[in-house]
Amino acid sequence: MTSCLARFLCFLLVLVSIDFSLNAQTISGTVKNAKTGEAMPFANVFVNNTTIGSTTDVNGKYLISGNLPRNIELVASFVGYVTATKSFSLSTTNKVDFKLDPLESILTEVELKTRRDKKWERDLRRFEDVFLAVPDDPFVSQLKIKNPWVLDFETVKESGPNYVHATAQEPLQIVNDALGYDVTYYLKDYRFYNNRSSYVGFVFFDPKDIRDSTELALSEVNKETSYMGSIRHLLNSILLARTADENFEIYQVLPSDLFRRRSNVYNEELDKSIKLINPDSIRRMPLKNGNYRVFWPNDAEIHYRGKRWRNDYYSDIYHPVSWISAPLGYFDIDRNGIPVIPSQVVLSGYMGRQRMGRLLPHDYVPSESFENYLAEVDSSQLEYSRWNNLREKPYFSTNKPYYYPGETVWLGGQMLYQNKVMSDTLSRVLYLDLMNEDAEIIQSEAFPIKEGKISATFILPKELKSGDYFLRSYTEWMRNFPEQDIFLLALPVLKKEENIKAIAITNPDLFGDLTINLKDSVFFRDSFKEMEFTLSFLDETEELTEAEFVISLTDADMVSTLTTQKTLISAMDWLDEKQTPVNLTLGDHQIEYGITVVGQFTRDKKRDPYVNPITLVRDDLADYGIVETDSTGYFRATGLYFTDSATVSIAALDAKQKHYGSVSLHEKTKPVFKGSYPKINYETYLRADDELRLDISGDYVLMEEFLKEDEKIETMEERNYGYGLPDREMDEDKLATISPEALAGYFGFKRGGKSIGNYNYGFKVPNALLIIDGASYPFLDGASFDALMSSFIPSELESIKVYTFNSAVFGMAGAGGVIMITTKKGSKTTPVEETAFNSVEFQQYRIRGFSREIPFPTSYENDDPVELKPTLFWEANAESDSGVYSFKVKIPQAQRRMNLKVEGLIKDGLAFVKTFEIVVK
Repeated sequence: MTSCLARFLCFLLVLVSIDFSLNAQTISGTVKNAKTGEAMPFANVFVNNTTIGSTTDVNGKYLISGNLPRNIELVASFVGYVTATKSFSLSTTNKVDFKLDPLESILTEVELKTRRDKKWERDLRRFEDVFLAVPDDPFVSQLKIKNPWVLDFETVKESGPNYVHATAQEPLQIVNDALGYDVTYYLKDYRFYNNRSSYVGFVFFDPKDIRDSTELALSEVNKETSYMGSIRHLLNSILLARTADENFEIYQVLPSDLFRRRSNVYNEELDKSIKLINPDSIRRMPLKNGNYRVFWPNDAEIHYRGKRWRNDYYSDIYHPVSWISAPLGYFDIDRNGIPVIPSQVVLSGYMGRQRMGRLLPHDYVPSESFENYLAEVDSSQLEYSRWNNLREKPYFSTNKPYYYPGETVWLGGQMLYQNKVMSDTLSRVLYLDLMNEDAEIIQSEAFPIKEGKISATFILPKELKSGDYFLRSYTEWMRNFPEQDIFLLALPVLKKEENIKAIAITNPDLFGDLTINLKDSVFFRDSFKEMEFTLSFLDETEELTEAEFVISLTDADMVSTLTTQKTLISAMDWLDEKQTPVNLTLGDHQIEYGITVVGQFTRDKKRDPYVNPITLVRDDLADYGIVETDSTGYFRATGLYFTDSATVSIAALDAKQKHYGSVSLHEKTKPVFKGSYPKINYETYLRADDELRLDISGDYVLMEEFLKEDEKIETMEERNYGYGLPDREMDEDKLATISPEALAGYFGFKRGGKSIGNYNYGFKVPNALLIIDGASYPFLDGASFDALMSSFIPSELESIKVYTFNSAVFGMAGAGGVIMITTKKGSKTTPVEETAFNSVEFQQYRIRGFSREIPFPTSYENDDPVELKPTLFWEANAESDSGVYSFKVKIPQAQRRMNLKVEGLIKDGLAFVKTFEIVVK
């Protein structure tokens, strides 16, 4: 123990001697023209990344003095000349001469400014986000590039991935009023790829002369808060063995598990995907040049508990979280904790937010105590952040902009989330109301939200009068939040003798961030035409990028275009609209996991308990669940999944399965409409009698689905018994080599069937539903669940499939997740005997479920002629494959003009909408 302490004290003494032994060192030299040899007066010479510098005199000489680092990168610059650098150690020399080469061509300021265009402006905005500060940084308004016109951007195509490259003819002049510096930045290289960015250069910090004491104090606070939790702060604390004292926690990121869905709950992830490590285990080795080599534990997650922060990754902690990886397994730092080669360290999360606006000069010395600066955001801001993190909003578009009575309306889109991490936590039920100009509800529907996607259909009443209607869409959970979160969409309904005068199509400018290309070809058959369409999506670097979108193909002669409709591009502005909380408790309206039943239990006898188990059964045991009342008798059951309507039997049952007391259901309410309804401006004309065609479901012969030669008919088992794709699964090969303990770890199984990865906000889930060779075992108690699971040997199983996010289709029984096991024998267990449900002891209610799904017809059986229709093709949840999407459609021989509209998001979250005008040749 004594020897360890002695070594540590020696280590500190070495650092102290390094830090203070070089005071009052000097560097001198000359700066000359490389071609003429003449002295260059007023040239700038400075130590890179510091406030230490000087200018040359009339003889081209300079002198720099101060507390200089041992290893120096010295920079010499002059306008119109190539910037030069020299790296050296003060232990070897203190005299450095420069010869600067003239630049071959220099554009004047006027010439540079004339190069501006929309794409340049978009590239500049992205450059500022990457270089200056992230858009939500509080410093943004105090940062400015004074001479942005010196920047030039180009797209570079090489053997590797394409990228946007930036050059600067002159040094960038940056005003940083937040930290109190005028910054000169000599850009060497800037690259923006489709999923990452990088920039390098030389920088000189010139402290501003701040006379106002309040402004000066604020800049000092900003410097301290920028240092706290930064990569420099962490590495300096590692070097001094003070990570715990400096409030850092280092977690090793465990190998990724394809079979386990990572949650947004810190307490769930501890020791599963992250493991706290002892910082003393991180080796630090002194190098001969005075730097230190840090051997890094692969990928690491860093928690800084010395500052409160709006955490968007974990839902249960509020401090900065960062991730650091070292591709080489190590990185070198100087004595101040600054990476010598920045590319050796890859940052993301909080530390990855820091840009030039937060960068401090290397000679900046933080104060010894941060006690006065422990909060960059106050507690109320954190509560606002938590409240905003739980906000959601639907957006969808329809297959065409207006309709006629009796037509089918197809709609598709997605849920928008203020914090996408919470998407698997929020609502699974979407409500839609068709309303008229008097805000009266004409028709109401309910649709499931599947993995954040919206796909729905409803039919307009045949007796509906023409007029300006609109759709109102919301979730029950959204009613806790401002009314403006509710989505409204205009839906004009015309008289059958009317049509709308078309308006010229105008597509929003995507500023080169995205290019959507369309190729089409037509093939002539005896009684119809067959067209093939291929869409390709290219990002700003002209690389193919993935996209998710809604696609609609309409007859341009039947369906007119309107320009005043809402688009996903404008809807995305909602993500930047942070609201002040009106109800931080969020208790009035709860998240719905499926069709929800809310009611009240009333006791018959005083000896009845205050908290009672309520049993709910749908139809003849198609689904059932048990929920408990609170002490007032209130109960709520969610997770039912059915269409149209169903009979739900409800009762409180005692140990002998006899009912007692009575139940009543609460009537579901609708939000009161208070705002103004959306309306589209349009002009109509009378159409000819034979021009009317309607979109009626079930009357289509449109798109051909081609059967692959090797395609086989799937069995019920292969289709997962009709329940769709699991969230994760393990096949026979993997099961043959895994132990029962490792298997439980892969899937996150816990004893008693608790928690396999379903993290619904405020929702108490039952044990996981077991399905074994197609037989269901719902609502097992812990002992029964363990007994069944322990009876299986992994090598005897054919597959295990787990549903969490996609478990809503299993109803109340699947609310806690589903484990679907298929044995090699196919009959490992005896199927559960089916018994008829006796509803004598129950009160029965007719409950409305989800609206019936009407898929857009996409196949036909023969070569009959195809009739003219307004909507020729519709897909609510289209996805590209390696940036490309293709489909084929059969169209009538008389088809002449079509409009193809695509609207959605590319993988980095950029929204787009584009309409192609197609002439059939």
